[in-house]
Amino acid sequence: MARPRRRPARAATTCLILLVLVVSASATPWHHHHQGAPAPAPGPDDDDGQLLVGVDGTQFVVGGGTRTIYFSGFNAYWLMLMASDPARRDKVVAAFRQAAAHGLNLARTWAFSDGGDAPLQVSPGVYDEAMFQGLDFVIAEARRHGIYLLLCLANNFPDFGGKRQYVRWARAAGHRDLATDDDFFNSTVVKGYYKRHATTVLTRVNTLTGVSYKDDPTILGWELMNEPRCDADPTGAMVQAWVEEMAPFVKRVDARHLLTPGLEGFYGAGAHESAALNPWGIYYGTNYVATHAARGVDFATIHLYPDLWLWGSGAAAQLAFLRNWTRSHERRTERYLGKPLLVTEYGKFAWDGVGGANRTQRDAFLDIVLASIYASAARGGPLVGGAFWQLLLEDGMDALRDGYEIILPEDPRAAGIIGNHSRQLAQLNGRDAEVLRRWRRTTRSRRRRHAHREEEIIDTGATGLIQLMGGSRSSSSHDTDTPPRLHQLLVLRFVSLFTQIRLFFGSLL
Repeated sequence: MARPRRRPARAATTCLILLVLVVSASATPWHHHHQGAPAPAPGPDDDDGQLLVGVDGTQFVVGGGTRTIYFSGFNAYWLMLMASDPARRDKVVAAFRQAAAHGLNLARTWAFSDGGDAPLQVSPGVYDEAMFQGLDFVIAEARRHGIYLLLCLANNFPDFGGKRQYVRWARAAGHRDLATDDDFFNSTVVKGYYKRHATTVLTRVNTLTGVSYKDDPTILGWELMNEPRCDADPTGAMVQAWVEEMAPFVKRVDARHLLTPGLEGFYGAGAHESAALNPWGIYYGTNYVATHAARGVDFATIHLYPDLWLWGSGAAAQLAFLRNWTRSHERRTERYLGKPLLVTEYGKFAWDGVGGANRTQRDAFLDIVLASIYASAARGGPLVGGAFWQLLLEDGMDALRDGYEIILPEDPRAAGIIGNHSRQLAQLNGRDAEVLRRWRRTTRSRRRRHAHREEEIIDTGATGLIQLMGGSRSSSSHDTDTPPRLHQLLVLRFVSLFTQIRLFFGSLL
């Protein structure tokens, strides 16, 4: 049985009051005086050059670089698969229709399916035309509904083939020296397969629109890989070298669209990293800062799955991780990268009765994530959009349910949260990029005075968080706090509140 909530210490209460006051007043004067109208959605009669998304510092821009645009999006990896069967294309249409009705303007989906039962790439350089025409349909429908696409070119995991399939193809061709899936990142043969695939996709001419993918403004950009990780080199050097080779290659094929590696945000051993902030404080084979700083990379990404990454820890530890993870990446992106940041996957398990999950907790998670995105976007910060995992439809999709799905017509509370966020972000669209650029320059130096101390506070919070997770993990009950664990929780909450206050005051100085 849950115990009554204890009253926080007076200092923590004071910080909470200050935080509420700061949040309520945190919209910048620039925002109040320069809201502007939402940017126009893509349409068949618009000038394509005005619709291509570019980057201006930490902002995405359209209109030839003159107007800001922010992204409220969703993941639907299954779009190409459904569209490859003309009898099921109505589901793709329905998904885009529902998304557009809730103000969503970005879809992240796969532009790969390597080997297996329903391949796009049957073998290296050999493609299934029906599947490719399915992707043609997806792009055409996204354009018709005013939704941009972030297209991913490969998978780290075995689903839909992934890097394992690439290595198996190479071994079948006689390259027996390849021992693990991670040889994907350093095998010359495998890298050649990947480059051929990327070139084939980027230069594809859409059979429905007649427009080459590399010229289609419906596409926001390309992800090199979905969630690259590397057990063979936990420090991140192997993935770093791969991105440093592939990003410029893809940009040579398509110089018009944006590009990102597809990282989850895990820190490595490079400069300005902090592995202590990673789930359980361990390495995953990537460097967040160094890899996003590579030539050819236009924007940064993170993912957010506190319940999945910290499975078995308590709700307090997961909430503290969520806030710390978002805040640390926002600050490091602004300081060391100067690029836009998207949360390209965020989700919380919501199957009632499984592991204590329920929709109420999921809805609270959505509120926190989307509030963080809006707060950053409103002040001109780098965190300028996100995409939830995952959008499904009401009928015929039970096999795709994973506990993280959101079915908008069946989930009015989540649909309302997402729709409201989309409308808020849309009010920021169309801000004058030059005015915002000048405003950022005048405030950046003032923020930097506080940056070192803020990172120290965040890293200190991470140390407390690891201790808190350890206490939660070993505890037989999440409803009972020993006095030491309660003390850690109060300290961590105080650190979190104090950090937020510093961040907000720093942005206003």
